Amino acid sequence: MKSKMKKIGSTSKYLLLLAFFSILANTTLGVLLTRQSNEAIRNLMRDRMLDVSNTAADMLDGDTLRDIAPKDKGTPAYDSVMTILASFQNNIDLSYIYCIRDEGNKNFVFGLDPSEDPGEFGSPVVYTDALYQASRGTAAVDEKPYDDAWGSFYSAYSPVFDSDGKVAGIVSVDFSREWYDAQTEIMIRTTVITCIAALIVGITVALLLISKSRKRVHTVNEQLGELSTSLETLMWEVRGMAGVGMPAAEEHDEAEQYDIDDLDTLTRRLAAMQKDLHVQIDKVHEQAYYDKATGVMNKECYLSTQKVMDDMVKEGLAEFSILAFSMNELTDINRTSGHEYGDMALADSAGVLSSVFGKERVFHVDGAEFIVIADTTSKSDIQNNFSKVVFRMAAENVKEKAYHQRLTLSMGYAVYNPETDRSYLDVYRRADRMRIEDKTGRSAWQDKG
Repeated sequence: MKSKMKKIGSTSKYLLLLAFFSILANTTLGVLLTRQSNEAIRNLMRDRMLDVSNTAADMLDGDTLRDIAPKDKGTPAYDSVMTILASFQNNIDLSYIYCIRDEGNKNFVFGLDPSEDPGEFGSPVVYTDALYQASRGTAAVDEKPYDDAWGSFYSAYSPVFDSDGKVAGIVSVDFSREWYDAQTEIMIRTTVITCIAALIVGITVALLLISKSRKRVHTVNEQLGELSTSLETLMWEVRGMAGVGMPAAEEHDEAEQYDIDDLDTLTRRLAAMQKDLHVQIDKVHEQAYYDKATGVMNKECYLSTQKVMDDMVKEGLAEFSILAFSMNELTDINRTSGHEYGDMALADSAGVLSSVFGKERVFHVDGAEFIVIADTTSKSDIQNNFSKVVFRMAAENVKEKAYHQRLTLSMGYAVYNPETDRSYLDVYRRADRMRIEDKTGRSAWQDKG
């Protein structure tokens, strides 16, 4: 009886030891997976925050922002800045958007703030390393949340440059810490469930190793295969949170699925999943604002900008012109050489327009059509830019091209007239009519200038 009790105690101790190491290994795996997934999701959210702050900063005029003050309230310049900021505040899922001024020596104060509970103009702003980086000319996002009188936030900061290329101000976009926590909650919950499943499997492994049953070892291998599939399912959920399409289920040969007797195979599969997750994040960032075929802004960004311009028209603060372009040879190239060469020609045309106006101003809206929304209302400036387009297109045509065809652009423009234009589309229709009339790519805009 005494000997039997001793034997049971020794077996239990050995079982507990193996169970402990199994728990430790699976817990470590869960922690590593959670950290990797958190970092991937955080990078995705950082990119989204920077896209918002950069877009807002690009729409502000640095020379105006540099000199504006509360005493200017009611002036067109003041109302223009507030309208742009308010449009982002009202149409995008963020907590606050406002301007910041650099007082020097790492001291920053509030500028214009369109929120219902604004920061007082000139009052101190909480210093962060990302804010300082933006004051030096590079957009940045807070690595850690900070607290102020309005709550706890992560913020993205983008510099606004004046005509001399100096930082005239900083646009700050605040996202609440609760928003970040909500984005990661589902991933953490799924990871915890997976870790519990891994713990159960680990304890089962300890029991089966003690029994030295080959049949039971085979069963353990099957369970580990199921665990690997569960981890893969977790990665699918993260991919779904990124907002991209789910791929077809991956096929694994039977040997890998049912002969998993160490962590090496699991590690390889996790590494593959992590690599795929980074690819999906890159796709999200690429597809958010840029057109894949041309490298300029896409139609979604164009429609968003159009809405902002319509709001400015309604408020009586609009001052802009629309430049319409279309590539005349796209249909012929597609028909004679194929769409692959047509895409090459389209990208070359977009490159010419980007070299004159900057790719952030050029929108590829449909087929062969491009739109430029310019701040200038000077017809001579517009015609000078059109001349640059013609000159640079001629230089592009000198180069050897796979599609072997000379490219030309039909061009038209219209300047916003507050007396007659009631919407953005009123201006666009005039520009498009001139573009259609411009059969040679130069006569219409020169004659009507």
